[in-house]
Amino acid sequence: MTIDFGAHVYPEASFPEPIENSPLDDLIPTLLRNPGELRRLYNAAGIDHAVLSQPYYMGSADTEATAEANDALLDVIEDDTMFYGLAAIPVSAGGDAAAAEFERALDAGYHGGAIETKTNGIELTDDALEPVFEVADRTGAPLLVHPKLDESLHPDVLDDTYLLNATFGREAALSESICKVIHQGILDRYSDLNLVFHHLGGNIASMMGRIHLQLDDGRWPGQDHVKDYQSFKAQLESRVYIDTSGFFGYESPIESALEEFPSTNVLFGTDYPFEPRDATELSDFVETIQTVGGEDAERILEQNTRDLLVNV
Repeated sequence: MTIDFGAHVYPEASFPEPIENSPLDDLIPTLLRNPGELRRLYNAAGIDHAVLSQPYYMGSADTEATAEANDALLDVIEDDTMFYGLAAIPVSAGGDAAAAEFERALDAGYHGGAIETKTNGIELTDDALEPVFEVADRTGAPLLVHPKLDESLHPDVLDDTYLLNATFGREAALSESICKVIHQGILDRYSDLNLVFHHLGGNIASMMGRIHLQLDDGRWPGQDHVKDYQSFKAQLESRVYIDTSGFFGYESPIESALEEFPSTNVLFGTDYPFEPRDATELSDFVETIQTVGGEDAERILEQNTRDLLVNV
């Protein structure tokens, strides 16, 4: 059994107008808006289930539009046992409103939620996320942490003139988010908070030598607010989850992740339809996990996701 934790679809009822008027909709129109097309490709690739989310609505300030989008996707999920769902959480509408929509969606049957690394300047370490984290902590519902698409970092740092934001900015933002969550004690305060960082957490595993250098105990005086390397690594391994999307199914990033993370904290994800766009590419993603994961492949491909989802 294989479950893709990181798939994205917009039902027609909630398809965002800005995407409809963008080159992306010309490039992958049926893949992005047609759950039936997803089912066809996944069946051909041998993938049994997909966990669906809608990045456009993650972090929105419009609670009504987000609720309508969540309801539209829930209709798809309830109509097909192949699909699970992560509700978009309107963080920019304020913490209480965001938490209320998250809880409403879970009560309706959603299996988790989805937020961005940063939306309108609001990060995971800000007070606005606390009511959302309280719901996730109490219910055990996982939260997918998705990179902000257009301005992952400040556009003066990396923009998309040469696709630098898309290539590097989103990954830097994901790694930054993990570090801030650990150093600022978010995971200390919420013992049952399950955060799943998209794109291998920005491929943070490949940076562990650099992190070790900077956090090595006693190397840099006057940084008492920063966890030392051993404390950082212990919490990274025990509390942070990542999915395997983001790197087009290449083996080396997955190998690095499994060197630094326990296999229990790595979930299979493809970022459909932004990475794999046909059944062959989808099956290649699965083959990479089977090759690299070895005896842990089954856990990565199915069990870890099944263990995290609620309302299953």
